[in-house]
Amino acid sequence: MHIITRVNKGGTAKWLDVLLHGLQDAGHTVVLLAGNVQENEFEDDLFGQVQGIRISELGRSISIFSDLKSFFAIRKIIQRESPDLINTHTAKAGLIGRLAAFLVLRNRPLIVHTFHGHLLYGYFSPSKTKFFAYIEKIMAFLSNHLISAGALVRDDLLKAGIGSKSKYTVIRPGIQVPLFEDKAAIREAMHIRVDSVVVGWLGRFTQIKRPERVLEIASVFPNVYFLMGGDGHLFQQVSSSAPSNVILTGWAKPEDIWAAADISFLTSDNEALPISLVEASYAGLPAVAESVGAVSEVVSNGQTGFLVNGFEERKIALGKLINDQVLRSKFGEVARKKMELEYNADTFINSHLEVYRDLLSKKITS
Repeated sequence: MHIITRVNKGGTAKWLDVLLHGLQDAGHTVVLLAGNVQENEFEDDLFGQVQGIRISELGRSISIFSDLKSFFAIRKIIQRESPDLINTHTAKAGLIGRLAAFLVLRNRPLIVHTFHGHLLYGYFSPSKTKFFAYIEKIMAFLSNHLISAGALVRDDLLKAGIGSKSKYTVIRPGIQVPLFEDKAAIREAMHIRVDSVVVGWLGRFTQIKRPERVLEIASVFPNVYFLMGGDGHLFQQVSSSAPSNVILTGWAKPEDIWAAADISFLTSDNEALPISLVEASYAGLPAVAESVGAVSEVVSNGQTGFLVNGFEERKIALGKLINDQVLRSKFGEVARKKMELEYNADTFINSHLEVYRDLLSKKITS
């Protein structure tokens, strides 16, 4: 059983898409529990594909009444379905789902939580961050195992005292190789000249993703197109102030954005392991990305792109790639090979199965 706050389109939904379908193909029964997506979000098709169970009270915002209702609803479903193992995802579902599972006194399932990222910086004030870290310490104690999407995410959590190293397994995202559209055709559909240089950006239009940085840098390169895919509460604000060389598509398929682009661009203040950059690398694109979170596990600085900090470094790095087609091709080819080796779907699914089977075998023999 997998429990997540909501299955909105994005990196975590893609993680679950590959994992849940992979588990089903391996002969396992999978149950998915999730709440509703928020305004300005779109639910991923995965929820319907696996016939997910809706926990309507499970929302991203904190509400004591709704959170209690979701706790009892989840515990009731756990008691009814009697899963061997529960894997929770995202902070809210991780808290409520793990508590609900732990307080099932008869046939308690094994409890695994996946950290796709963390809330240790970039989200809350120091006092709130300290509080959430304390909660995560308790929840780590109640968990049988922890999975982190990258070594840097794990190391940050360990520094905060959340769990012990022996309790973690690092699993990188697994990507089914995307089928990219023809570059000329997709550019024609977007009214972009085939011989133009295009910088692609894909993500939620939220404060943590810093989409306004794209507009800032676009003004420096007026002859370059900046293609922005995604939506969120900042979309209208960004759209209203975007220069003419910025194209906002709204929600779009990654296969289209990266097929049209020559360079991938990430501007976030905080990231776990960005699946969008993994997909862009599969398209053979070099990257310019903020050196935050686990981004360095995807982008090898000076080999597949550039890791940057601040406006000046963004400008210099983008300028190098914009003005040097040979360098773009060289970095892009190395990026593609790196993804094929380190981020393939089979390794990703098998790594999860190894964790699950090891936990189940220890439970049976204990």
